[in-house]
Amino acid sequence: MLSETDPLPQFGLLTLHENPGGWGPLEIPKEFEDMPYQPFSKDMRLGRVADWSGNIYQDMKSKGRYMSQFSGAQYAYIHDEDDSNFQLVSSGRDIKSSNLRQRYRLPMRGRRIGVGGGYVNMGSRGGYMSQSAGVYQNRKLRNMSERDRMQHQNRRWHQWNNMSGPNQRRTGPQSGAGWRSQPGVGWGAYQDRRQPHRTVRDASVQIKDSWTLQEELDFARLSKLALPNIKEPSDLVNCGEMEYYDKSYDRVNTRNERPLVRVNRVTHTVSTTDDPIIQRLAKEHSGRVYCTDAIAASIMCCTRSVYPWDFVVTRVEDLLFFDERAKAEFDLVTVCETAAEPPNEEPGHINSAQRLSLEATYINTNLSQQMLLMGGKKFAFPEPNPFVDDEDEDDSDVSNEDGLDSGEDRLNRGEKNKEELGSIGYRYRLFDLGNQITLVVRCEVNGVLPPAANDADLPSQAPAQFVCIRALNEFDSRYCGGVDWRSKLDTQRGAVLASEIKNNAFKLAKWTACSILAGADQLKLGFVSRVNPKDSSRHVILGTQQFKPQEFALQLNLNLDNAWGILRCVIDFFMKLPEGKYLMLKDPNKAMLRIFAVPSDAFESDVTTSSDDDVRNEPRKLSDSNEPVVVDSGKEKQATNATDS
Repeated sequence: MLSETDPLPQFGLLTLHENPGGWGPLEIPKEFEDMPYQPFSKDMRLGRVADWSGNIYQDMKSKGRYMSQFSGAQYAYIHDEDDSNFQLVSSGRDIKSSNLRQRYRLPMRGRRIGVGGGYVNMGSRGGYMSQSAGVYQNRKLRNMSERDRMQHQNRRWHQWNNMSGPNQRRTGPQSGAGWRSQPGVGWGAYQDRRQPHRTVRDASVQIKDSWTLQEELDFARLSKLALPNIKEPSDLVNCGEMEYYDKSYDRVNTRNERPLVRVNRVTHTVSTTDDPIIQRLAKEHSGRVYCTDAIAASIMCCTRSVYPWDFVVTRVEDLLFFDERAKAEFDLVTVCETAAEPPNEEPGHINSAQRLSLEATYINTNLSQQMLLMGGKKFAFPEPNPFVDDEDEDDSDVSNEDGLDSGEDRLNRGEKNKEELGSIGYRYRLFDLGNQITLVVRCEVNGVLPPAANDADLPSQAPAQFVCIRALNEFDSRYCGGVDWRSKLDTQRGAVLASEIKNNAFKLAKWTACSILAGADQLKLGFVSRVNPKDSSRHVILGTQQFKPQEFALQLNLNLDNAWGILRCVIDFFMKLPEGKYLMLKDPNKAMLRIFAVPSDAFESDVTTSSDDDVRNEPRKLSDSNEPVVVDSGKEKQATNATDS
């Protein structure tokens, strides 16, 4: 009950402050002057009276940038426990981290965005895999030091950065049309694809303006051709003498290695039109197309080639001749041609592509003779070696007019007798390619397999089994993703062979095609390595392996129907051209064959410079380091028209 004396409350008039230029009061009350501002709640992060950008600011480095410096520590919760008297005693051994300390920072351009998010290095999927943890898919990187490993990776990614050119724009991974959707471009090589080699190479011959381009045959179209059901060839002429294979080399391994010996023998590399047997067969019209096994195999397996090469094609009436160009390096053996990282050292370096080719040619020339029973019984074909004149054989029976030999004559005959001919048999075989295309190929075999024990009494009834001997050489296992032969050849020979098939696909396919063309029963591969990786003059044989050519073609994924189809396509194209001289060139930087029409006197200057008798009778020597390589006897006959009677 209210008393009558209690005064009633009075309501005063409200004062409104009008602020036409903004909002809020114009004057601060006196009781709030000089009072610092604080949040009214400890759990609310208010930095300003109105912070419109606070909810969308995503930079974590500026987190709490506008928090009050006066009250943050006053109201912060501190969990205070007296742990000064607590002590942890460990009686065991300290656990050391297995991760090594990184001496060098990993390059950012060596990473890519993985499928599971995050960064991926060295081809791993999802998340970032540190190289310092010792996880490397390449065995070569495991044995490297950290500094060498980083230099190796920087060289690899530097090649990728230069692929698209300096002015190419790199799209980010967030767009669907970025680098990951472009095969062959960008970091990471798009799901661990093999990196293509982008070395710009020069052509094997300088193309002149007077030459006319006739056709370009790209490998994509050639790989779709097929010519099945090729009939068995027939032997037209067999020449030469061969020695028997030494079976003791089948027992050679890394613990029982043998040194590679230089064999003083002469082997001939005579071109097609210089061959007297081919000239005789052309006059008899035994076939319409003539070539050597090396040229035919190069055409059949051209889709695997990377390095440039060329040869001359001559159309005379209805005949076609495939010739090697004078002073060409067509017969040199390539090394790591199809590797992901082929040799790219300077020309003067011991591991440059040119030096390695000379070394491989030297190894193949000597190994093909060393693995035979030298000085023993020989297998002779019906006709002798066609590249040795009868005059050379009769020199030993010729004396001077007085019946006495001078000292100079005896010295010259002694030098000629020292030049022993290599063990090579020449088989001129006729192939029927259909559509009235008959191909005559001069094939080479290196030796004959010795007869079995039960066939020793009946040598005439047992057909001879021919063998082709080739050499795979190791120069340095750290190059081209190779495998150390001395540690893997005996236990993991399949891995060594798989590495060679990957790095030398064209060379092995060409050797297999040559063995099939020659009708060889076996293909012997010798594994030859340097004694010291820094010395290219001394080599050892670490092992051998034999294959049947048809079965080895399946391992190489060599489609013989496609190989015959490519050869038939090239022959049909030249048969449609008019008479004249042409040049077939493997493009140095593109996967295609180019065909040029050249003048009839093209490359004549190269022939005339080497037509001197003194030069012609001198064996051509190719030297690598201190070891000369005899690859040509120099017994080259002048080119004559094969159709002249």
